Amino acid sequence: MNKPLFFRGILIFLLSLAIAVPLYAQVEDTAPAEQTQGEGGGMLDGIFKAVGKAAQDSLEEGIEEFVGNYEGRIGEVKLLERRGNEIVLEVEYEKVKRRDGVSVQGGVMRWGEPLDGFSSTISPVQGKKGTVTLRIGRDQQAANDEWGSAAEAVKSDQIHLYLVRETNPERPFGSLVYDFPKTWTDSSEIETPAQNMEAEADSEETIELAAGETSEESDTVGAGAAVIRPGTTLKPLQTATAEKSAPRPASEAGGLTREVAVAAEKAEIRHAVSEYNFFARAGKAQWKSNAGPLPFPGSDNDRRGFARTLKNGVICPNNKAANLLQTHPQWEVGGWIQGRFPLMRLDRNVSFKSTGALLKDAETSDGVVMSVFVLEQGKNARRVLRKHITNRGYTPLEADLSAWAGKPVNIVLRVSAGRTSAQDWAVWVNPKLVKQ
Repeated sequence: MNKPLFFRGILIFLLSLAIAVPLYAQVEDTAPAEQTQGEGGGMLDGIFKAVGKAAQDSLEEGIEEFVGNYEGRIGEVKLLERRGNEIVLEVEYEKVKRRDGVSVQGGVMRWGEPLDGFSSTISPVQGKKGTVTLRIGRDQQAANDEWGSAAEAVKSDQIHLYLVRETNPERPFGSLVYDFPKTWTDSSEIETPAQNMEAEADSEETIELAAGETSEESDTVGAGAAVIRPGTTLKPLQTATAEKSAPRPASEAGGLTREVAVAAEKAEIRHAVSEYNFFARAGKAQWKSNAGPLPFPGSDNDRRGFARTLKNGVICPNNKAANLLQTHPQWEVGGWIQGRFPLMRLDRNVSFKSTGALLKDAETSDGVVMSVFVLEQGKNARRVLRKHITNRGYTPLEADLSAWAGKPVNIVLRVSAGRTSAQDWAVWVNPKLVKQ
């Protein structure tokens, strides 16, 4: 006899009875309540006696499996080793109610969002309490570009750890988020303290608009981000009850659920942001146009509009520029496109800075309007910048955001077409937040 199928059949039968008996009691309203309840209880007791104690235990276990009654939490976490493309953690777990098929896993995040191209080992738990060694690393495929060459370094600022059972990977539990700033490379060499500091601090980029004119920007994650060295015990930011959330596919988020991401976002806004790189984080924004939501990066022949980044380009009238965020409105009269960036809490004396321009050869464009909005509490939008950009030259863009110091806000970048959207190749050159 196939025992799993046998017990599954009995489980379904019992669950059916659990539903049917109360319904029967409601229909037979002429019978006393005590008698109805007694008959129902006697029926179930008889079934349990018939199948025996071993079967009863299996049924109770099956019911727990069916309901998803798994519990546990992450305990102390210590960094053992960090390499260019990997970190090794010693992770304690505790209060695990059931260990069958349960393992510890983890992922990498940037500004409260999971990063693609990372994975972790699957470390099974051995009891109600114990310790596992967990490796989180950059996938080899992600560490190399399509030509097999080393891809650019990737920055992250958090990791998340959780318990998950093999039979239900969409419902991780006991999730925790930790601050962990790191620059990920394709190197498998152990990082030295000097390399750690250099990697985290080396984020300067320059832009060339005219001869002798440069602008520096820093990609620091908030103020006071520190390098975490081996031997350090990590402190969690927030617990997330992921069991009740609607998860993202594991292929996208490494098992991270939406609720975990929300928890991470809430934890992130505790850190005041004084510097932010919109060019580097353009993929984290929610892009849309008159036609609805848009993918990122978009295709330059998408008539709905598109957003994409260009490392280098030439802007009108004839100036070289770097770090271009191109945002083309929908191809129609009155077309527009906008990107809403993740929630952040602004530090004091922060300003938005960029240069607005059209790409060279946008000869038929009648110009665009580039605007910046601050969205507070998801609804109170205030425009802080509005400039008309033409093909006659580039225009400095700057807005003081001091009024929102200490407040969680979303920054929205928007481009609107004029009478026509022809060749509205609008670019934000090196858009950023800076400390005044």
